[in-house]
Amino acid sequence: MVEATPLHFFDALPAAEALSDRFGRRLSYLRISVTDRCNLRCDYCRPAPDAYRAEAHHQILSFEEIERIVRVAATMGVNKVRITGGEPLVRRDVPLLVEKLAGIPGIRDLGMTTNATLLEKYAHDLAKSGLTRINISLDSLNPLHFRRLTGGELAPVLDGIQAAQEAGLTPVKLNTVLMRGINDDEVPDLIDFAAAIGATIRFIELMPMKQGMDWQQHYIAIDEVLQREAVRARVDVSAALHTGNTAARYLPLNHGAGEVGFIMPMSARFCEGCNRLRLTADGGLRSCLPADHQLNLRDLIRRGGSDEDIRAVFMRSAMIKPEIGIYDFATDHEKRSMIHIGG
Repeated sequence: MVEATPLHFFDALPAAEALSDRFGRRLSYLRISVTDRCNLRCDYCRPAPDAYRAEAHHQILSFEEIERIVRVAATMGVNKVRITGGEPLVRRDVPLLVEKLAGIPGIRDLGMTTNATLLEKYAHDLAKSGLTRINISLDSLNPLHFRRLTGGELAPVLDGIQAAQEAGLTPVKLNTVLMRGINDDEVPDLIDFAAAIGATIRFIELMPMKQGMDWQQHYIAIDEVLQREAVRARVDVSAALHTGNTAARYLPLNHGAGEVGFIMPMSARFCEGCNRLRLTADGGLRSCLPADHQLNLRDLIRRGGSDEDIRAVFMRSAMIKPEIGIYDFATDHEKRSMIHIGG
């Protein structure tokens, strides 16, 4: 549900007030989808063609609108921004947006999540524009499996990973969504690949974030994966899981200095430490990934809303952020798939 936001529903807020929710969580991380279009069709993200409709160009936030929103957010303590999609690099001139956002005072961490199919072309421009880190989706090292999962080719992704490293966007983080019977047998090979190239790989539990997907059929818990002999031979499962500044929890490799990350939104919820908001490509401010509720910044801005009005929307979004997100595609109300929300 996208809620039309009135121009004034809070009094003016002190400029230095940090953004926090009702449960004392500081919200310092904004994930920004720049497009809901993608050049792949990953099984867990994009709905079937009859259920998928990309937004028209005029409905998508302009770079200037995104920059303005981030400038306001930065005055409220947001210091980390990640550019997502869809696939962000299918949008023209994304390095220009990176340059705009990198120049905003207070933004210290500017990253991107990409499928890397176009990254070989853009990696150096992104680094030059001020991108500080990059996450790359890699769900299989088998070209046939990769094509089945994504509808695309593996080779350009591997070229993109190499280009990112050569451009200095390191350490590269690789993200693998685990699916039982599809790619869960590749965990050892993916760990070895990441260790060999000096990247960090993170395994993510499958979430019910796509219309029409029988996610339970393919769901596999991280704990089950960690019981497998081939994984235990590579990962020190006796070590204490530690967290960084993300939702991932990490274990060291048995050999070498690397580590492997695990993101467990289904089996080990991390809502208590959630510090993020999401901005959809069409201007919806969403405070919880699975919660089907967002506030409309695009229309507010285009109606002439002030920076104070934008700040008020951020405050309201923080106040309606639930304590715990519920992952469930209900049948009695609208639910947006991941490609529409942003990765």
